[in-house]
Amino acid sequence: MIEKRLVFVFPGFEPMLAPAHMERFRRAAERSAAVWQADLRLDGAPGAPTLFPSLRAALSGSGWRTETELVFCDWGDLILAYAARPAIERLSSGLLALADFLVTGTVFRYCRVSWRYAFFFAFPIAVMTAAIWIGWAVHAALTALLPGLAGSATGFVLGLLAALALLFLAERRWHLLTALDDWALARDLCRERNPALSARIARQAEEIAARAAASDAGEIVVAAHSLGASFAVLALDQALSGDLKTDLRWHILTVGSSLMKTTLHPAAKTQRAAVRRLVADHRIAWTDCQGLSDPINFYNSNPATSLGIREGRIPVAVRVHFKRLVSPGTYR
Repeated sequence: MIEKRLVFVFPGFEPMLAPAHMERFRRAAERSAAVWQADLRLDGAPGAPTLFPSLRAALSGSGWRTETELVFCDWGDLILAYAARPAIERLSSGLLALADFLVTGTVFRYCRVSWRYAFFFAFPIAVMTAAIWIGWAVHAALTALLPGLAGSATGFVLGLLAALALLFLAERRWHLLTALDDWALARDLCRERNPALSARIARQAEEIAARAAASDAGEIVVAAHSLGASFAVLALDQALSGDLKTDLRWHILTVGSSLMKTTLHPAAKTQRAAVRRLVADHRIAWTDCQGLSDPINFYNSNPATSLGIREGRIPVAVRVHFKRLVSPGTYR
């Protein structure tokens, strides 16, 4: 029985800081404890934003007790920096990133590894195509109805407004610009184009190494969600490149991971090498949880074998069906 655990949490791509993730974790932990009839105590309310805020959780039941320190490795400020750019820059950089993933053949690798992820890639393109088509249709209709320059000018203005209205709706309802920021950041991570991303990963590696070296925990977990998995793998690999020793205490947990989003890009050699070292050299236990109904993860993939890595300790993929985990009302 593990009595003490140290967990490094890497949130996914969402434009919010660690305190919001901590509150979300608190709510989910309380619900889970109630389901399993366990006693939960959480200490450490979110305060001023820092790069590594932490929560202490004590979970106990009949004859057992586990204390966990959760260290949130925040990178929400980097996401917010992408979101703070002018809309036209977010749009253009996101579309350029999509073109990059297409031209390099990465999208076709997505289809080979987990074809559902292609829908997430196609979403911004479908919205942009629909906006252009609606704008053109309005322009063509008004030009046909109203003769001369007046019809052409009116059609152009109203067609443009119709296209912009659809884009505005897509942003409000489906977070179009956030999705494009996601692709832009992923491209920068693959090509190592943004020094701020590399600096943050190096800082996270230092924190993991320092806290793990000083910890007497029976288990050390690096847990990551969505695109946070790409940060987690790089940070852990760097942390283990020094004097820090790996043993049976270490475990990687990825949930709804977007690791394949970046590692399948031809330019992401550093990331693929990091995965190989974690699996083949350090032989760290790795559990990858995948959701069938989640289009933003790589269902039916494997963090190692999908990259051609077949030696070492192969990660265990766990298929999760959300429909079986929650009530029908919650699922809907």
